[in-house]
Amino acid sequence: MITNFFIPELNNHDVQELWFQQDGATCHTIRATIDLLKDTFGDRLISRFGPVNWPPISCDLTPLDYFLWSYVKSLVYADKPQTPDYLEDNIHHVIADIRPQMLEKVIENWMSRLDYIRGSPMPEIIFKICQVIYSQFGLAIHQNDHQARRRFVEWAQNDIAVVPDFHKRILFSDEALFWLNGYINKQNCRIWSEANPQVYVETPLHPEKLTVWCAL
Repeated sequence: MITNFFIPELNNHDVQELWFQQDGATCHTIRATIDLLKDTFGDRLISRFGPVNWPPISCDLTPLDYFLWSYVKSLVYADKPQTPDYLEDNIHHVIADIRPQMLEKVIENWMSRLDYIRGSPMPEIIFKICQVIYSQFGLAIHQNDHQARRRFVEWAQNDIAVVPDFHKRILFSDEALFWLNGYINKQNCRIWSEANPQVYVETPLHPEKLTVWCAL
């Protein structure tokens, strides 16, 4: 993805002005990936093990998490795609139709989130900004995580004070799974029945899916 698609696309832009952000997933932070990104962006890399550390448990600071994926999925599944090709076409069309004015508002909202984090405890950030209806965390949130988030916010706001449009120069990246039937992973959840089935049908554990990577 990075070598065959992303970096060639960057040739259409002034890379010297762009920063790149990614979360701390293991596949993102192996040495080969970090070295490749450093070769491309130099010190303008925001990532775990990068020149600027991306804080853990910070989906509320990633526009793709707090806006893009939920918006795209709400439209992609509206007509119930039945094949992977149909699903892929829907994803392409929905993302292509997102207007620049909408993205402007999404990025400006990022600024208000920085202000909120600097003055609020972690529970308020999660349950007020994210407006969580149901949540299931795989990792605990520790005090050090909160401190790391504050350090990142202070760094970002200091840069914005010097370069007012700094936040518009960051490429936020993330990936998401689009299941053909709209399936949502519940951490290997199983629902058991008290009845003793006399007949059973074997089906794949997971339906077909597409992995979509995006930089915004």
